Formats: sequence, C-alpha cells, structure tokens
Amino acid sequence: MGATRLRYTMIGFIGGVFIVYLKDLPLAEGTRFAAPFYGAGIGLLIDGIILRMKKRKQE
Repeated sequence: MGATRLRYTMIGFIGGVFIVYLKDLPLAEGTRFAAPFYGAGIGLLIDGIILRMKKRKQE
C-alpha cells in the first residue's frame, strides 16, 4: 500500500472513530460503530480519484 493511500485511509478511519464517540448524533448504533470502516473506504475512494487526476495531468 502506497504512502498516500495509507494516509487517506487512516484519515478516514480516524474521522470514523471520532463519529463513534459523538453519541448525540441521530445515527443508528450499528452505523455509528461501522463509521471507521466507512471512513477508511471513503479515504480509499478519494485517493483513487486523486491518483486518476494526477495520471491525466501527466499525459
């Protein structure tokens, strides 16, 4: 896993962990506890978009 991919994944995961501790949010408990994994997935998606944009710029 590349450095940028890992960085965005960890940022998303940490954001998801932050959501777990916000108990006043109107979210279902299962969604709250799955938030770190959702965040990690979103981080991977963002990284993929950035890599595609960089690749197009180089061509």
